[in-house]
Amino acid sequence: MSLAPSQVAAQTTVYETEEFSIDVGFDAAAVVFIQDNPWFGEAEANIGVDTDGWTEFAIEPQLYLTVPQVLGGELTAGVSLVGTKTIGESAEGLGVGLDNPSAATIEKLYLGWRGDLGQGTVLDLKAGDFDYQIGTGFLIKDGGRDGGDRGAFYLGARTASRGSVLAQISNGNFTFEVFWLGNNPGRSGVRAHVGGANAEYSLSDRTSIGLTYIQVGHFDDAIAANTVERLKTYDVRASVGLAKGLTLSGEYARQSGADIYDGVGWYIQGDYIFDKVPLDPTLTYRYAVVSGDDPRTVQNEEFIPLAYGFTDYGQWYQGEITGNWIFANSNQKTHMVKASASLSERLSLSGSWINFTLDEPGQLGVSDEDLGNEFNLFIDFQATEKLFFSIVGAIMVPSDGAKQFTGGSSTWSHVMLYASVSF
Repeated sequence: MSLAPSQVAAQTTVYETEEFSIDVGFDAAAVVFIQDNPWFGEAEANIGVDTDGWTEFAIEPQLYLTVPQVLGGELTAGVSLVGTKTIGESAEGLGVGLDNPSAATIEKLYLGWRGDLGQGTVLDLKAGDFDYQIGTGFLIKDGGRDGGDRGAFYLGARTASRGSVLAQISNGNFTFEVFWLGNNPGRSGVRAHVGGANAEYSLSDRTSIGLTYIQVGHFDDAIAANTVERLKTYDVRASVGLAKGLTLSGEYARQSGADIYDGVGWYIQGDYIFDKVPLDPTLTYRYAVVSGDDPRTVQNEEFIPLAYGFTDYGQWYQGEITGNWIFANSNQKTHMVKASASLSERLSLSGSWINFTLDEPGQLGVSDEDLGNEFNLFIDFQATEKLFFSIVGAIMVPSDGAKQFTGGSSTWSHVMLYASVSF
């Protein structure tokens, strides 16, 4: 469920009067994977099928309505449909036994209102099925599920939160939100809702802070609901411009509730732009911890990753192989070093190294915490305003922890070819 970066979805106005306007949009993407030694040479033992390559497709036609001068503000509405398909056997294993799975589902279906309350204060209200993100997407970004009978696991075209409500009030650099968000789990998934509040304050263009509270408010699984519905997440984050070109950011999330949960997730990251060097290279280092469960205790120390989503390579699908096919954001400690450069206005190159260790090896029934090292190379080409291409190469070299967990010992490698169009 990781989508390579592309341009902002384009929209075209097809009808406009003083009373209302109608806009349409269309996004399409395709990705091809070629892999060698998936699951470290033991794919069939781990996911039930051998795979060396597959193809995914996704489309999303969209329709938007804007009506000005409604109750002193602007009324908006949107609807979109997502169609997805996978040809071949994908390495996540959710589609095993399904013949080229595909699905078409309603994605966005919402009504919104935006009004100026005076003195620079703006109120936004939205209800229905819509996209919503908090911060870098570490906790809340992707409300949908792909893969399995729907296909297109990697493209992750379904992101909207279902049956949701958002109220946002902003004034200058300050924003406060309350939300009720539902997931889109698919036919065999568990439906759930979370509620909470989020506050953001920007001190400058490069410095901001945020606070978030999230509680699971509804969980369809009757057996787990008694405890899961009491799961609470407290989050604080900040990004600070320390000097010219240097930015330090971090986030800390604590989970508790039901006298059972005691999970923690956090990261600290530094970015430096060498603006006096040709190609404006950027160097990034990040250390991240998402706790695992210690099987020797009665508490659940595992960090529950909620609805994290893709915003950049390695964040928050940590590693093109490890983050997409092996692990969600839990039971890991990672070091990441990433370098990127703009070769031209349309062409960029980046590469990363990520070292993985297990926070609690016993949760996976293994004794060694060393999982392995992943190396990624990304080439992104914005061919036109509407057309985007990406080539990604990755290898994951297993350490003893990965060998014990999967039974494989070979280096896992893959190449990805991605294309998207938006208009």
